[in-house]
Amino acid sequence: MTKKLQDSEIKFIEPADEEGAQIPEQREFFEMPTRFGSVPVDAAPIGWEIVTRRAETKKTEFKHAYPVIRLPFQEVSRIEFGHNDEFLKQNEKNPKLNALFPTGANRLFFGDNLHIMRQLPSESIDLIYIDPPFFSGRNYNVIFGDKNEVRSFTDIWEGGMPGYLVWLNARLFEMKRLLKPTGSIYVHLDWHASHYVKCEMDKIFGVDNFQNEIIWHYRRWTNASSNYQRMHDIILYYTKEGKPTFNLVEVEPTESQAAVVEKGWNVNKVPSKNGKVLQLLIYDQEKVDAAVKAGKLELERYDRLVDRTITKKSAASDTWTDIQYLHSQALERIGYPTQKPEPLLERIIEVSSNEGDVVADFFCGGGTTPAVAQRLNRRWVAADQSRIAVAITADRISKTVEEKIGKMFPVPDFTVEHWGIYEAPKIEKLDAEAFKEFVIKAFGGRAESATNNIHGIREGVPLYVGEPSRKSQITKEDVSKFAKAIFDEKRTNSGTMLAWNFSADAKAAADILAARENKRIDFVRLSLVRLESDEFRDHIVSKNRDYEELLSFIQPPRIKLEITKIKSLTYEFDVSESTSLNADGVIANVQFDFEYRGRFTTTQGYSFMRDKGGHAILTAQYAFPKPGTYKIACSVQDNQGGEKTEVREIEVR
Repeated sequence: MTKKLQDSEIKFIEPADEEGAQIPEQREFFEMPTRFGSVPVDAAPIGWEIVTRRAETKKTEFKHAYPVIRLPFQEVSRIEFGHNDEFLKQNEKNPKLNALFPTGANRLFFGDNLHIMRQLPSESIDLIYIDPPFFSGRNYNVIFGDKNEVRSFTDIWEGGMPGYLVWLNARLFEMKRLLKPTGSIYVHLDWHASHYVKCEMDKIFGVDNFQNEIIWHYRRWTNASSNYQRMHDIILYYTKEGKPTFNLVEVEPTESQAAVVEKGWNVNKVPSKNGKVLQLLIYDQEKVDAAVKAGKLELERYDRLVDRTITKKSAASDTWTDIQYLHSQALERIGYPTQKPEPLLERIIEVSSNEGDVVADFFCGGGTTPAVAQRLNRRWVAADQSRIAVAITADRISKTVEEKIGKMFPVPDFTVEHWGIYEAPKIEKLDAEAFKEFVIKAFGGRAESATNNIHGIREGVPLYVGEPSRKSQITKEDVSKFAKAIFDEKRTNSGTMLAWNFSADAKAAADILAARENKRIDFVRLSLVRLESDEFRDHIVSKNRDYEELLSFIQPPRIKLEITKIKSLTYEFDVSESTSLNADGVIANVQFDFEYRGRFTTTQGYSFMRDKGGHAILTAQYAFPKPGTYKIACSVQDNQGGEKTEVREIEVR
């Protein structure tokens, strides 16, 4: 069941502090022959920067384009399956596993994947599959429509193809750092940018670590076109170093392979000098006859193969034609256009990982990768910048465990964690010490033992944090105590107080200190910073102007659910009057579970409902199987990242 977190149980996971990976030295590969003259060739990936100042060379990697910021992870919920203690014990024997899964649970993140990855431990993941936004236009890639997804895609298309490559390279670089030496990465692309991305991955991972360009050829319904129909995607497969995990997969022959054999001619040549009989397969009888007549081919016999077909499996090639495009009526279809079929991920995960290995997808969308990884008994990490995508993924994994795994093997819990966009009501439920630790880390500081009314430090400036409740205020007495603590410590002459609110007399007391009217502690200057103010996130914006929205506090929507009987056993559920409590917020998605049993798992077809224009449908009709008392649940998400679930009990007649 989905556990309601108690005050003392809500944790903020300590982020890792890791050095970056390295790009390989491969000058020979990119060296221009001298006979061509001085033609520059860039051996480094686009966006990689090395700065030389005063004879000192400094690598910025991709940090000049995307500066590093450290913010805490907020665990907002934990979905329990009853076996988590077993995985905590496994952690005791494996420091890397413990660093990646500190609570024993698999992890689903909501937030910017670059910054999330930068806070995960190096060499901790066995396999990464990503299906990043294709360079094919904003409308195609904006699937869920919430603010953070739109902001991310605006960032991607700034500057055309080079901007897209810098954006992707920064993330691929972190993925290389996260991979174990035996790890593999699969990057799923289409014709728009696959050739550009391959050049960049050659630079990041090394040309010798390129393994395959996999062609996924599929069939789908298309309209008449003035061009060849585009019926394939490209998956670039690289390894990190050493000997990668590779479990050979055999596949059934396709219909086209069987048909070729049926049309073929079995030609047995006369034994050669060494006594071996060579067999050929020739598809044109006229060529066979001509070869015999010209004396170029001596035949013992040749017979038409009429009924014979290939039934023997063969090793999978780099052209995959046996996995079909996900059609609109498929049971696993969630409702968005770029969803990939589970058999595609099954093949990748089975080939390049073993049971118990860690699989990651940092563009998880509707959760195909973690759902398949869970079903195949792998550990997993997943992330997406859309809160709707995270809600759909969480639901899909819960459903996978309930319907497909059962008691086959122990399953760890999984957590939903936010990075940068925090649920304010859950922060208010923290105990005082956990609240102070979170606020100080979000402000870019370092928590200290709460002695003498100084709770932390940032760039040498003492910090004071108010109470968790939004109703609380910093008072005049709090200002006086903090100023005295600074005076007694004699560290500096300034300090910063962080809180939801400040009383009028607190502001007046701070102004008096600034005006040097207090004779004893007149050198102390205090800044009063509200947690939801621009000043609180100033340290983020100062690093990059586009980071302004990466640190915010959000409220869950207010749900108004109307239930109307339509006919016998059939009811309509309407949440269209629900409202977002966040600035510029609108309701963006609703999910329904019409047989709620304590853990939210949506009813098939009610997870991501859209009309023909792509707009969210906020009403649903459902026919119950028989009369009785039912618990139903609806989960509502707004476009700012707010999410709330409401449970109702209804009598169906």
